[in-house]
Amino acid sequence: MKKVLTVLALSVLLISLSSNSSQAQFRLKLGPQVGMNFNIATGSDVNNTTNGFGALIGGQVDMSFTPVIGLMANMQFYDNRYVSSTEDGTTDNGSNYTITYGSSMAYFMIEPLLKLSLPASNFFFFVGPSVGFPVQSSYEEKVTSPGNNVTFQGGGTKITGTIRNTNTRFEMKLGSGVDINLGGVYLTPQFSFGYGLTTIQEDVEARILTFQLLTTVKFGL
Repeated sequence: MKKVLTVLALSVLLISLSSNSSQAQFRLKLGPQVGMNFNIATGSDVNNTTNGFGALIGGQVDMSFTPVIGLMANMQFYDNRYVSSTEDGTTDNGSNYTITYGSSMAYFMIEPLLKLSLPASNFFFFVGPSVGFPVQSSYEEKVTSPGNNVTFQGGGTKITGTIRNTNTRFEMKLGSGVDINLGGVYLTPQFSFGYGLTTIQEDVEARILTFQLLTTVKFGL
């Protein structure tokens, strides 16, 4: 948490300094964005390879204070980070089975990101914190076996439920993108990596690493 606040404070300081020295160069663009995530769960409580894909939709405000320094603010209204894993086993009577575990976690994300553009270029890099407030979290366990002769306690082959005690998500994000000018409208593909600083649940040592690919359509104001 302290690292996130430190980076955010430095970002605000740099933007303030550049704004005071170059007010005439301020530019504002905004628009919707869509994308997808590839998510990897890691930590001492993660026993198997656990990963999966998720989708997001949201919007972005892009403020340029100088030709080099700017600020991008993402508000992703639905960010589904889905991960799954499988585990094989054998019962006492010799029946083989496979248990598939999947979880779906949706967050409302807010991301104030420092944007650094390459001089005389449309390419840029960005870095900063990402904060996610959980709005939905669920899990599903499914057991499969030859002849469906292996079941959970109670006789079913599938269990669903809600993941309890989920944490607010703090992530450090680093990435790059390019602003493609289409005559006043900007098409901006971006790629980033996010390192989860907090665990998914209380008292569970598991966090999410996220590779994200998204596209924003921005309009200049």
